[in-house]
Amino acid sequence: TIWGAMTSHTNGVLIASDFDTLDELEKFTELAAADAAFASVRRAVREQMVYDSATVSIHRHAYHSEGLISSEEATAPRRFMRTLTGDVQPGRQREFVLSISQALEYQKQRGIDATTSVWSSMTGATNGVAIVGEFDTLGELEQFDELAAQDQEFGRLRRATRESMVFQTSQVQIFRSFL
Repeated sequence: TIWGAMTSHTNGVLIASDFDTLDELEKFTELAAADAAFASVRRAVREQMVYDSATVSIHRHAYHSEGLISSEEATAPRRFMRTLTGDVQPGRQREFVLSISQALEYQKQRGIDATTSVWSSMTGATNGVAIVGEFDTLGELEQFDELAAQDQEFGRLRRATRESMVFQTSQVQIFRSFL
């Protein structure tokens, strides 16, 4: 799936590849090294990018707002995506997951239709997370932002999540689906 940034650097893209197992990821990596045609396609993509600013990270599906769900369902794209990335403070993973689940339940009760998942980093800082909220319309995303700005209880629940994170590492971005 290819997502285009709507905030920060608006020429930014996020290219997400979804694998069920580490073996599948390994096969993809081997294909990129062994298959000249595939390598040339990837090279053509990179030539269109500011490659010095490109980063690759691998995340594991850790939590989903709908409960137990496959990674395919978790990554079935909607039209807009809000991501909060950062690091969870050491020893506070349980508080983090609890605070996320409480905030999601609260927003669901208020009619916010978002699919939210948490992805844990397997590369780089292993306490890194990406909280991904997906929306079908900008109106739903605006409704989320309004609730966050105006509802004190929702603000308290979101603050609990941020307090379990190393806040200086946090970054929020909004993307729209290209494919």
